[in-house]
Amino acid sequence: MAIKIKQAYLFTYNATLCCSWAYVLYLTFKTSLADDGSLPAIWKAVEFPLKIAQTAAVMEVIHAALGIVRSPVMVTATQVASRIWILWGIVDAAPQATTIRSLVLLPLPYPFPRLALNLATLLTAWCLSEIIRYGFFAFKEAGLQPFFLLWLRYSAFIVLYPLGVASELSMVWLAIPALRATDTWGVSMPNPYNIGFSYWIGCLLAVCAYVPGFPQLYGYMVAQRRKVLGIGTRQPIKAKPQ
Repeated sequence: MAIKIKQAYLFTYNATLCCSWAYVLYLTFKTSLADDGSLPAIWKAVEFPLKIAQTAAVMEVIHAALGIVRSPVMVTATQVASRIWILWGIVDAAPQATTIRSLVLLPLPYPFPRLALNLATLLTAWCLSEIIRYGFFAFKEAGLQPFFLLWLRYSAFIVLYPLGVASELSMVWLAIPALRATDTWGVSMPNPYNIGFSYWIGCLLAVCAYVPGFPQLYGYMVAQRRKVLGIGTRQPIKAKPQ
């Protein structure tokens, strides 16, 4: 009975988050294709459901800590914290920069679209990644494992993970000048505790720790892809229904 309750809970949790991220993606593209498909309009449309969907990921740390799922607590906490930091500590902390501007990578001449990273690319990477991830776990808890979803789970990251990390770093890059100018969440001296703190410097230090983790996690995902899908082996490993 306890196992069935746990499976029902995890299915409900993952299915709900899958639908939530799908809704955020729908709002993103709907607003992008509208007449006023500007970045501020996109942020206004997705802000509330995005904050709910992303903050709800804190439950994954609780699941790991309580042993409800077999995931390393620290690894899970680090991944969740990085996303929440980008949302609340960067995008929401400096919306005048992160929800208006883009980081142009390659300004191509008209009529070619310019290559840029911005809120829209961040939302696209996040939404697609989470729809696939939560959808995969929801089906798994239901005792199903469609191969196309298994393949997406261990293949989509090849494009979405670099796009997501690049977009997250672009948000930090855009936010730093605004955070520095307003001294957001900074602690000035003198004060009773004789401690000074500059949040924008803390963000730069966080990025220094953020960047080295990318190749390690990406390499781990590539190894997992080979293991699960049998890429590079003579006989692919077929997904077994659970």
